Amino acid sequence: MNHPIHYDESTFAGVLKPVEQAESLPPWCYTEDSVYLREQERLFRGGWVSVGREDRWQNPGDYVALEVGGTPIIVLRGEDGTLRSFANSCRHRGMLLLTPGDGHCERITCPFHGWNYRLDGSLQSAPKMTDAVDFDTNNYGLIEISLATRAGFVFVNLDGQAGSIDDWLGDFEALHRPWSLGTAVTGYRSEFELRCNWKAYLEVFNEYYHIQKVHPKTVGMLYETPDPPDEVRGKFTTQFGMHKQVDSVGKLDDGAEPLPIMSTLRGKERSGTRYTWIYPSLTFAASVDAIWILEACPRAADTTTGSLTLCFPEETAAREDFLERAEVYQRRMDIALAEDIEILERQQLGLNSVLARSGRFSPLLEPSVHAFQAWFANQLI
Repeated sequence: MNHPIHYDESTFAGVLKPVEQAESLPPWCYTEDSVYLREQERLFRGGWVSVGREDRWQNPGDYVALEVGGTPIIVLRGEDGTLRSFANSCRHRGMLLLTPGDGHCERITCPFHGWNYRLDGSLQSAPKMTDAVDFDTNNYGLIEISLATRAGFVFVNLDGQAGSIDDWLGDFEALHRPWSLGTAVTGYRSEFELRCNWKAYLEVFNEYYHIQKVHPKTVGMLYETPDPPDEVRGKFTTQFGMHKQVDSVGKLDDGAEPLPIMSTLRGKERSGTRYTWIYPSLTFAASVDAIWILEACPRAADTTTGSLTLCFPEETAAREDFLERAEVYQRRMDIALAEDIEILERQQLGLNSVLARSGRFSPLLEPSVHAFQAWFANQLI
């Protein structure tokens, strides 16, 4: 853009209207570095952000080193079984303690000068510091980050100012209780890079408009017109949709039998899928036989690290043929994701055009996208 951005209600007046009248976010919300920096501060460092399913940390010493809001952090399970999060930064000279990714450790040792931390973040030892006046290891533990677990999801809040996780989620857990999210078992997880803005990546998962055009030979004909979004309390949006003459939409029509319908579902829940987006960066589909989860980690205005997680009920995961059957679901998700990614990267090219302008929403097929965009605009103001 060749002019400064004014973060006020007039700038976002179009998207703040009801969905029937609203315009989409200005394209520069997907391309401008200044917007990226503002959302990193306000949404990702200032909000509750999902960092994965709790069963990613099975045992004491299991950790994940990752970034949230452009900030390196560690999430690890302590010797007492408690899950905690810390800044991935040594208290001596700021060295990155653990390289990004999953791992296991008995202690955290700085690779620069050897300061050694326990799994609860306390400083155990600091070599060659005996001559430092009034140096007390109790004062130099790792900086702890607020962490909460709900419904099997792990959330962190970097600045500690987001308020209660229960206020953030509102009635999320009650609404999703039939799917027993808290006990669901992870069967598959992958990460991948996308050349598109993080918002676009999550938006495509939450709208029905593109399905027949982008997925004509895979999942395009499996869905009925969805119900309107539920009225909810909390920072999320959710929408239920029935399937079209099929039991499972989690697998391709390849002749393989679908996994059993979850025993906890009742009524129309046994014949449809609930799509939910917890702001800012966690979205998932709770279906009749599986739950598939997408998360986004922004890397730049036009670059995103995405993840896909497939979860199944405990009774399904206990089957002898579970891994073999789950592979069918994995293939379906990988194929559909590849179709979406091709479109998303083309969309990003269009959004970068100096001639790109705000559009309009389909109130029937894109209400969840509008709900997010209105929330997003309010966070930037």
